[in-house]
Amino acid sequence: MSQPNRILALPLHLANQIAAGEVIERPASVLKELIENSLDAGAKQIHIDIEGAGNQLIKVRDDGHGIHPNDLALALSRHATSKLNSSEQLHQIASLGFRGEALPSIASISQLTLSSRQDSSEHAWQISGENDSITPITHPVGTSVEVRELFFNVPARRRFLRGHKTELHHISTTIQRLALSHFDVGFQCQLSSSSTLKLPSAITPEQQQKRIAKICGKAFINNSIYLKQQYDAIELEGWIATPDGHRPQTDAQFFFINGRVIRDRVINHAIRQAYNDYIPAGRYPAFVLYLSMPLDRVDINVHPTKHEVRFHDARLIHGLITKAIQETLTHSQAQPSTVATHHHQGKQPQTKSSEIAETPAAYSFPSLEKLSSPSFNSAANNVLFQRYLITQIENKTWLIDLQQAELNQRQQQFQQALANNNLSSRPILVPIQIDLKPEKMMTIQQNQKILAEFGFQFIPTQDSLTIKAIPSLFSNADLMPLINNIANEINHDMTRDELGQVLKKYLPITQINNPEQAQIILNQLSSEDLNSPWCHELSEDAFHTFLSA
Repeated sequence: MSQPNRILALPLHLANQIAAGEVIERPASVLKELIENSLDAGAKQIHIDIEGAGNQLIKVRDDGHGIHPNDLALALSRHATSKLNSSEQLHQIASLGFRGEALPSIASISQLTLSSRQDSSEHAWQISGENDSITPITHPVGTSVEVRELFFNVPARRRFLRGHKTELHHISTTIQRLALSHFDVGFQCQLSSSSTLKLPSAITPEQQQKRIAKICGKAFINNSIYLKQQYDAIELEGWIATPDGHRPQTDAQFFFINGRVIRDRVINHAIRQAYNDYIPAGRYPAFVLYLSMPLDRVDINVHPTKHEVRFHDARLIHGLITKAIQETLTHSQAQPSTVATHHHQGKQPQTKSSEIAETPAAYSFPSLEKLSSPSFNSAANNVLFQRYLITQIENKTWLIDLQQAELNQRQQQFQQALANNNLSSRPILVPIQIDLKPEKMMTIQQNQKILAEFGFQFIPTQDSLTIKAIPSLFSNADLMPLINNIANEINHDMTRDELGQVLKKYLPITQINNPEQAQIILNQLSSEDLNSPWCHELSEDAFHTFLSA
């Protein structure tokens, strides 16, 4: 029987190679670590040189604050860092790198040279991964890292690399992500002998849009909406594509948390859910979004690449992102040319009568009975201003106010649910606090039980309500005016039916954002609805006047 092997400490070079396997997948991984070091060093200009798709050379030079000569050897040793010095700081990590593994890991699988000069030094100093001695050189203030012959001593890893075109694509994507997360930094990149990428620093909103357009394409910035919302100490801002700006792939999806590039399942799900009702299946939204939040509310130390995070309250973040995007998309549909005035002005085409048809004969109307057939595509084109539909029923032309038709249907649903005592409730992922005057608070509290029967759940305090759930039929309502209106109208001895009539008045009006919504409304219309005030028959003379207006 053979004796079991004794436990031995790994040789330093082998430990470094194992660590390298965790964080260095390909040349782009090396480049990411080096650029992040430059950013942490306060660099404002970063120069990048690539040869052989990163296999032969990756060089990053910055104008940051540099490394002290006595620290150069430490920079190439494991778990040595200037960015972390206590366990308490693990809960509030602000730097991009902090583990002290990148440089020694890279040096273990390449021929690495580190050169640096601080502003207070007369000249720069250089060290290589092969020895610990440093030599004086000429170099501007800042740091340069040259990585040559990547994986030269790990041939198995080198064989797994893809072709130059694929590796250059990963390198370019890495630069783009980091450039989008630091607008104040200029990037000058020589990706090959024939390919360059120049991204000047972008301080003003106009300059930032130019950088985004260069990375994501002009089509994205021309079909984007600027978003900015804040809750407590959490802020979400950036650019999201309009519903018409959906794409066949996820090539223009960038999300950053506190300046760090993040790929997170919670965030991706929240964004997909926000766009669910706006883009077709199999298509993808485009976005460049920035989430800022307290450092102690997110843990970025959960994965070697630091691409994944763990939120202390994932449901809160999910709800915030979904709600912010949905509200922005809804607002942009309701007000086509309105976005943040100091940023990009989103453009939506305005429907004009001259664009509908040149003559009445050229204008075809689907009949109401055929709206479930493919001819609905024509009907969708006849929806004007997210509200009105012109259609033909029994050889007559009708103008239908879809918003009022939908509101009437919603009122009928509410009345039926009230009669059947089966009003459903919808929880609010991010509870909303509403301030009320003391007398209104008292009235609300006196009716808390009956309001709960309708689906309202709230926690009262001395002068405010924290809304936790609302009736499902009010899911699109603006809650603050809704609660204020209810508080103004109810009294302490109001019956259930009386309260129902009050609520019925404040059911929200819905914008008709897509053909599917119009289809649902039209399918529920009956011939009796043609006598409603929101259905108007258009005479031939009136229609001619409409077309020529």
